[in-house]
Amino acid sequence: MNCKETQRLLVPYINGDLESGEEEEFVRHIRHCPECYEELEVYATVFAGIRQLDGADEKIDYRTLVEDSLDHSEEDAIDEHFLSTYAFLLKTAATIILFYMLVRWFF
Repeated sequence: MNCKETQRLLVPYINGDLESGEEEEFVRHIRHCPECYEELEVYATVFAGIRQLDGADEKIDYRTLVEDSLDHSEEDAIDEHFLSTYAFLLKTAATIILFYMLVRWFF
């Protein structure tokens, strides 16, 4: 993902509207690009400020706003990879068991 694509996704990222794969690429780029990271900080701060002006009750720590969000996205990506691997292993085990049962039934 390049800077132009990343900057196009700043608002969808802040709003939580990115698909998991897209979000993972976005975070990977942000972590390695100081210019895009700074742009995300500006957008996130502005959006958080607007939410507070609109009466949101949440307490916002502006010092860690972006880092907390990126950390959360990275944790979600790890969890999703774990779950997809777990599901694959379960399906594989079920297929093996089914095959074993069919072989035992007919032979």
